[in-house]
Amino acid sequence: MTLVLISPRHTSLPFAHWLPERAGRMVAVAAAGTPIGDGFREVRTVADYRDDAAVLAAARDLANRHRPTTLLALAESDLERASLLRGEFGLPGLGSAAAAAYRDKVLMKEYARKAGIRVPDFAPVRRPSDVTDFLAVRPGPVVVKPRSASGATGVYVVDSVSEAAALPAGLLESTPYEVEEFVEGQLYHVDAFRVDGCRVAAVASRYTTPGCLSHWSDSPHGSRTLTAGDPLRPLLVREAWRLVEALPSPPTVCVHAEFFVTPEGTVVLCEVAARVAGGTIPVMLRHVLGTDPRELWARVECGLPNDLDAVREHVAAAPLAACCGLPPRRGRIRRTPHAPAGALDFTLHNGAGDDWGGERYAQRKSGDFVASWVVTADDDERLTAALDATVAQVSAGFDWELEAVSGAVI
Repeated sequence: MTLVLISPRHTSLPFAHWLPERAGRMVAVAAAGTPIGDGFREVRTVADYRDDAAVLAAARDLANRHRPTTLLALAESDLERASLLRGEFGLPGLGSAAAAAYRDKVLMKEYARKAGIRVPDFAPVRRPSDVTDFLAVRPGPVVVKPRSASGATGVYVVDSVSEAAALPAGLLESTPYEVEEFVEGQLYHVDAFRVDGCRVAAVASRYTTPGCLSHWSDSPHGSRTLTAGDPLRPLLVREAWRLVEALPSPPTVCVHAEFFVTPEGTVVLCEVAARVAGGTIPVMLRHVLGTDPRELWARVECGLPNDLDAVREHVAAAPLAACCGLPPRRGRIRRTPHAPAGALDFTLHNGAGDDWGGERYAQRKSGDFVASWVVTADDDERLTAALDATVAQVSAGFDWELEAVSGAVI
């Protein structure tokens, strides 16, 4: 039996198709009102999937009654929950010490720095004065962000003591935060997979814009894989594997590691997560790995066979690939586009009439898109041309009724 924790963002994933050997031998915890696919013996729902106590109570009830031998959790928010459950029920996979190191941005940087990996100057934040004290030593800009969040939520770029004082009241007391120096440079990511101590693949990519914060300006953003001749590719891959060794990683682990590369060519750790990447990246990686990375990792976590040599061979021969997503604007969609020429895996995530105004827009994450797609090419120039053309077509195909805010339309 396999216990699956299904985040609301993952309810559409075809677990029964990916894990046919487990059909009828899976139980799951999911949010109430979210559609779950076939293949589950029992599904327990919770009113609020953000409620740790409720999710853990439902999972423990299922585990006590069904005695699972494996546990599958793909979402960032489930990593620590899953590690607790694995410890309680003696299940294989990422344990509590590793989950904490990969979730807590202060702890992960402490591990990395001890191993000689370059990290930004940073400090934990327990009170607003910690930010101003940091600014006194290292003038801004600085980044203030939650220690355990994902998707660029709750992140603030602060340039002065006055801006630090203007942070939302009670913010830093209610959620564990950190402050770190703002690193000038391009943001890259490496998606790496290791099974039973053997390296399977490590794919180095560059974000097409300054990174996850691009959604603040409603700009299209995504990633593109690096060419074989790019000197940064082996350097970033090496740093990713050094990072895996620096943290208390189990023999079987997948990571999504982000690095800044400064104008001088210095590689600096941004952060790392012990999970498959989010947003549009998994769809892009499918064209590189030859299989959806979430399917690959689901089968690994469930102890099911994978042709890992075929994955290695596909990575070696894969074309360049890029993914792109168009974030929502603050308003209601009036018209949606058709799939542009040359786009693969084109997906409309919202339709005409869907409203992204108000609180929904305010709470958007970097992986929230109204449309996403992939392009591939044999060389960097053709990849750039395909990416630019599809971005222009998709952007022009949407029509928005924008929401008025404080007397202005934005």
